[in-house]
Amino acid sequence: MKLSIQRISLVLGVLLVPFFSANAQEIILNELVRFEGFNFGFTGNGARARGMGNAFLAVSDDITGIGWNPAGLYKIELPVLGLSFGSLRPRGSSSSDKLDLSGALPVFERISRNHAGTFGSLSSVNFVAPIRVKGHPFVASASYTRVSDEYQFSNIEFDEIAIFAIFNEVGVLIDQDTVIVSIGAISELEGGINAVNLGFGTRLSGNLALGFSLNIYGGAVQRHTNVLVTGDNIPVNNLQNGFFERNIFVADSSGFGGFNFTIGLKHDGERFDAGLVIKTPFSLSQKSLNFASNIIKINGVVDFTDTTITIDLLTKYEIPMIVGFGIGYNVSESWLLAFDAEYRHFSTQQIKIRQNITLVPGADNIEEFLILSEEQWQWSNVFILRAGTEYLNETGLGTIPFRAGIGYVPVPTPDRDINGIRSTAVSYEFSLGTGIHWEQIKLDLAYNYSTLKLDIGSATENNKNHFLTASFTGYF
Repeated sequence: MKLSIQRISLVLGVLLVPFFSANAQEIILNELVRFEGFNFGFTGNGARARGMGNAFLAVSDDITGIGWNPAGLYKIELPVLGLSFGSLRPRGSSSSDKLDLSGALPVFERISRNHAGTFGSLSSVNFVAPIRVKGHPFVASASYTRVSDEYQFSNIEFDEIAIFAIFNEVGVLIDQDTVIVSIGAISELEGGINAVNLGFGTRLSGNLALGFSLNIYGGAVQRHTNVLVTGDNIPVNNLQNGFFERNIFVADSSGFGGFNFTIGLKHDGERFDAGLVIKTPFSLSQKSLNFASNIIKINGVVDFTDTTITIDLLTKYEIPMIVGFGIGYNVSESWLLAFDAEYRHFSTQQIKIRQNITLVPGADNIEEFLILSEEQWQWSNVFILRAGTEYLNETGLGTIPFRAGIGYVPVPTPDRDINGIRSTAVSYEFSLGTGIHWEQIKLDLAYNYSTLKLDIGSATENNKNHFLTASFTGYF
């Protein structure tokens, strides 16, 4: 009994992979290499900044400053410890009228996608302490910061017209048949990118301050994918048909690595504050382990099983220089307005996928990389605008802040219409925040809501994310 599964394998590779990622996971068909369309936010953290819509480059005068503009740290006069916890609740859906894949056989779709989940994590740990070096005052800082949360979920069902090759008992091709198979897939990815920040802020002269930090990136993501392929009246051999069932389970685990530097300047005026931040370009490595199992049944009897484990997969994402500028305006001692603009030139950056490694005893190993072309993948440039406000209300219980913010945040992953034409996809963000402050303890809360509409060929994804952040700050 011989039946070809090569065609159905190609169908799965072509049809399923583009839908497994909410951010347009791509596939190179001739290599069957995958990579993820991560968000690459690379922002700071903390409930105060998030409550102000992340418009914090010109403010940056609290314990989270090293993740925004380290120059603002110089204003802190006492040792401070802070913790933040974040909870992400993604929501959304996808729709598609027709899946049009050049060169593939016709598809009859039943696609539903519910971008839903809930997970939380420690989003930042910060310590700041004033020090003196040869009589000059510095404010040193060490922190752990969650710089990017990643969550993707897909639930897909569709029918595919597939070609099955029929062989005789000695393996000679004798015929082929066209049949309809049903394909269902569920895939979920969650995790994020973290950074350990080490740096300082110091006054240069007058109201001008300088800040510097080393940012060491880590973190991990996990993806689990389950695929079920079924079909009736599948040609088993030249004499009979049967019921075909294929179960595929794939588990991917990835860890990140890389580092860059942040240089910040801040000017404090009587009413206006200004901040300039430059984050140097770097290569973010994603090392992965892949586990895949494959079981094929004919008429309920196991016909084929296979399990593979692939280790030391490597993808390198070139992250561009990030340049940000912010302005703060003190309307009064209690009321602050802030505006930020940030630019990231992603369009010229490359994605490199390691295809081969040669071990050389006593010398550096030789690595061969596939570099994705513009036709296979190209990021969009990102120009971000954010605005926020904070009002401090003095009460008998303590100081109660009220915060709000908005953001226009393009993402690197592009829109692609049904003709393959790319454009920039934009996320819109809204935030509110409050808390209560005493002399040595501050408690802050922030709620962020973001929307992102992303076209992937004929499919449209509508993502809505709810994010809660709670921060504690204690002064010694």
